[in-house]
Amino acid sequence: MNDTNVQVKQLKGLFQNFPQPNDTLLELTNWQINTYTGGWDNHFGYEKYNYPANDWTPFLTQKVDSLFYVQRHQGAQDCILFEQNGTLYQLNDFDGSPKKNELSTGRTVPNTSELGTQYVQFGRFVIYVNGYDKPSKSHLWPCTAYTTNYLIEYPLGFDQLPPAPVAWNVETDPTATSASGDFASLVFVGDAYTPAVSTDYKNKGLGIALDDKKNKYRYKMSFINTAGAESPLSDASNTVEWTTPVAEYRYAIVLDIPTGNNDIVSRRIYRTKNFSDDAEFDGDTYYYVADVPNNGDDVFIDDVSDSSLGSQAPMMVDSTLFPALGGRYIGVYKDCLFIDGGRDNDLVLYYSNPTKPDQYGALSFILLSHRQGGGITGLYSFFNNLLVFREYSIDVIRGDFPTFAAFPLTQHVGTLATNTIVHVPTLGVIFLSYDGVYAVNINAEYSSSPTVQLITPHLHDTFARINKDAFVKASAVYSRKRREYIVHFPVDGSPVNNFALVLHTDKNVWSIREEIPAGQLIVNAQGDVLFGMADAAPSSNDEHGIMVLSARRAAGQNKSGDSIADNPAFTSTMRSAWLDMGDSSLKKKIHHVYLFVATGGDQDIALDYYMDFQYNNAETTTALVQQRADFLDQNVYDKVYLDADKYWEEPLVTTIRYDVHSKACGHFQWRIQTNADVHIIGFAIDFTASGMRVIKGKRL
Repeated sequence: MNDTNVQVKQLKGLFQNFPQPNDTLLELTNWQINTYTGGWDNHFGYEKYNYPANDWTPFLTQKVDSLFYVQRHQGAQDCILFEQNGTLYQLNDFDGSPKKNELSTGRTVPNTSELGTQYVQFGRFVIYVNGYDKPSKSHLWPCTAYTTNYLIEYPLGFDQLPPAPVAWNVETDPTATSASGDFASLVFVGDAYTPAVSTDYKNKGLGIALDDKKNKYRYKMSFINTAGAESPLSDASNTVEWTTPVAEYRYAIVLDIPTGNNDIVSRRIYRTKNFSDDAEFDGDTYYYVADVPNNGDDVFIDDVSDSSLGSQAPMMVDSTLFPALGGRYIGVYKDCLFIDGGRDNDLVLYYSNPTKPDQYGALSFILLSHRQGGGITGLYSFFNNLLVFREYSIDVIRGDFPTFAAFPLTQHVGTLATNTIVHVPTLGVIFLSYDGVYAVNINAEYSSSPTVQLITPHLHDTFARINKDAFVKASAVYSRKRREYIVHFPVDGSPVNNFALVLHTDKNVWSIREEIPAGQLIVNAQGDVLFGMADAAPSSNDEHGIMVLSARRAAGQNKSGDSIADNPAFTSTMRSAWLDMGDSSLKKKIHHVYLFVATGGDQDIALDYYMDFQYNNAETTTALVQQRADFLDQNVYDKVYLDADKYWEEPLVTTIRYDVHSKACGHFQWRIQTNADVHIIGFAIDFTASGMRVIKGKRL
């Protein structure tokens, strides 16, 4: 018999198919990649978001229904939006103490099978929709006078026409000095009438300045909102008619102009040219008169002559009423806001005018083809494409305003998990589907056509557990700080997210995370991963609100008395592949398992081992301290106080030998399960191959 050794110097990630490569792991739960060694350590946890108070201020005990991070100037100006119990708040922490301000109240609370609010930044606005409440937008800043509710919510788009202006009739008596009833008294005449408002009758005033000539005018108006968008035109005003009594007399017309909602910053006035029988113009063409640069004045005096009018008013097709009051999904592409038509119109995609998210042309929409992919479930801009996700297919929008067009990208692959669609460097746009995680990638230098690829073919066991009824609750982020794509989703019938997969981009491998109750996830400008609690807290002492992943060795926190106490650390599990030492038909006796570790705490850690797929018959070794056997113990974090003239020492790579007394077996597996600090890089196995082969097989 010959002693033989198998070594794996660098462990890779999760691999659930069979057979497994020796350097992969069948179970890998609650670990992260150590950037120094490339090994796996469990030195992380989560804690309440960075507030000094010894409670969960300012959050409610209800779950966080939606979460969005807003930033400008590379994170120099930022804030968090979150929803709880039907209220949308802005969270400010710029002075180190938590403050929340109500942005919108009475909002619809999503149920288990509904997505919740979707957000997008569009210039200086944040726009948000949920399919029930009216789509809205907000400036959010400046963050001054935060002790009062300074936030303003504006409607998205124009949901009704402006009221028509009301024109006063003209007082044609040149001697009148005041208005009587609804008659205007301003008169523009030649040099013969000294008290006139203006003697420049060639450029001022309306009407034909000849005896007994008829004059006829109508008006329309539009609203201009905070985004610079122009509403559809109002209906026409009443018609103003008069006959010029004396040559060289012109008149001004007084208008009552309506005001708009809180989003309106100015009104725009349009007028026909004289369309009486004595003039040559028609009564259906309107021209620009002037802007009223506020939303307060209710009277406007029009003294602009026909020759001084501006350009023609927009056509009816140039601006229509907002077409997507039930919109659920939004995206920005080529400076246009794209929004779906809602539950009853889920194959139509509307797009705004460039830089004006509130203004939509009558023909500014795309009708997607009626394939088996289902309705729209998400929008994401990627290079020169707008990806349109559906439940079982993906389309691509290309082109420039106003000639956008849709093309099919793939069928049979799509998603309902809108909040898992994330861009990951070098991999493309990654999203969770029913049967795995897919990547839409593109070679921008050589091709303009994206491709779709399954990147989890070796994790089939995990995706068989997905709760499809609550699949829409899944959420994901990519953190450049952690170099991880983290996706949380519900499994095993749970109505909330209770399971996570992590793609570690340093090795392009996957691991599992459990015990993190993350609902919606966001990542801030520094790369920190924040999440809202997936479910309501049983009591005010239990953690609630927003949490953050950190290096704290705690699976969350609870309030104990007047202080916050850490929960125990995560339970971390690492199970090797089923190892056949190169020949599964040959019986082996295992003598030792060596773990290559970085020295850490002084906790004792045991190793379990299994033979020939007998999961119910584990053997356990003697627990060993994760220190170098031939040296004095290092001064480590859990043993040395910094004020005792000691220093924490850097972890050193060492080998820990576990003695194994196995029977002859064809396959062997080891497993570590602990909540102690541990850092594992690789392993080696000593075994003896006796030459014995597996038996022929059982006979009846």
